[in-house]
Amino acid sequence: MSFRKAVFILIVFLVLSGIHLYIYVQNVALKYQITDLKIKLSELASRERDLKVKIAEKENLAVIEKIAQEKLGMIYPEKIIYLLVTSEGTSESGAH
Repeated sequence: MSFRKAVFILIVFLVLSGIHLYIYVQNVALKYQITDLKIKLSELASRERDLKVKIAEKENLAVIEKIAQEKLGMIYPEKIIYLLVTSEGTSESGAH
């Protein structure tokens, strides 16, 4: 084997080794990114569950009623008066 062939084979080997090393490093970097993204996805899913729980609490009518009565001092009216307007323009009132 001539010296030129040996140098050429050595250069090809070094180039292929460099390409392999580059691909390996990129692969490791992508695996770290995937792991980070999975962690973020898990955190976002947890936050979404927490927000859904808070929404459910805010939509709970019993809680809304309790806040209205205790914090805002609202009470149910003792009697409701309805005003009925007929087509003749007269009105009648009734208590319920």
